[in-house]
Amino acid sequence: MLIHAGAGGVGHVAIQLAKRKQARVLTTVSGKEKADFAKFLGADEVIFYSQEDVVDSVLNLTGGKGADLVFDTVGSAVFKESIGATAHFGRIITLLGLPEMDYSEARLRNLLIGFELMLTPMLRDLPEARNKHIQILQQCASWIDEGLLKPHIGRELTLSQAALAHDLIEDGHVTGKIVLSLTGSYDT
Repeated sequence: MLIHAGAGGVGHVAIQLAKRKQARVLTTVSGKEKADFAKFLGADEVIFYSQEDVVDSVLNLTGGKGADLVFDTVGSAVFKESIGATAHFGRIITLLGLPEMDYSEARLRNLLIGFELMLTPMLRDLPEARNKHIQILQQCASWIDEGLLKPHIGRELTLSQAALAHDLIEDGHVTGKIVLSLTGSYDT
């Protein structure tokens, strides 16, 4: 499995969840500090996306096969690149919209492309799906209470600093989650 942005807000949790299922986890990070963090969380292999060709690295680490499952939390350019890093008959799951592009290589690989948006059950009033998400979140809460899942808070900001939080996330300058507080004053 390849998890992009393994030290990020979603990626660092995805690594832990994948390891709970005994997956071999490859992840992309920007630097040594984030690589150390991802390894601490259980990542088996770390790829420095700014220094290495991600597709070549994934193919090398998987004996030329590619990753059976790729989890994109970054966006268009990473999604496009991920097609070449995904095994034939593999899956790419994205949290974001798909770019306008030529999907012929994805089709030739017989890839399944999926989307994940946790808000869909609420936005579309889908009670069964909402209940399923509630079960997933309750399981995660239980694992957190047991110390088996450890969300990392990288920054705490006030609600009035929400724009800064978005900028930090977009720039990739956060390890773990950003928490917005309704009260208090935190670092900028």
